[in-house]
Amino acid sequence: MKFSNLKGMLVLLFVLMTLNVVTASAHNQAGSFTTGLAAAVDYYQATCFDDGSGAPSYLEAQVKDMTASSAKVSVLVHKGTSCTTNKCAQFRVDSGDRNTTYSPLVKVPQGSGVYSVFVMHTAAGTDSYDVALHCKTSSGVHTGTSVVSRQQQ
Repeated sequence: MKFSNLKGMLVLLFVLMTLNVVTASAHNQAGSFTTGLAAAVDYYQATCFDDGSGAPSYLEAQVKDMTASSAKVSVLVHKGTSCTTNKCAQFRVDSGDRNTTYSPLVKVPQGSGVYSVFVMHTAAGTDSYDVALHCKTSSGVHTGTSVVSRQQQ
């Protein structure tokens, strides 16, 4: 009896560990513009850190417009002030509405630390979106990524 409980607990622990590995590799942030303002901006902070996979080299992001409307959704990622050698701000627009395709990739190579991520739309009304965020090492390995919402419009 004790052996079956131990075996069940080990299986459960293995499943939970596997789920944790899967969820740590992708960071999606769903959001929506509910104020109706054309100039609405949602603001997030993404922190890149070494989670044991290696030191972060860059943050990459893509946005997907989830609402069929005339407004287009875009993403702007910014970090740092050393813009002469590295890109410290990048902007992309998802040109399709309510499809399965994300915008072209934004890649800001500013290492570890806090990145500002702004999601905007181009016209008045409501809109929803999904942003995929990934901190990666210089060799493209996914590393520590955490996301905090700072402003929702």
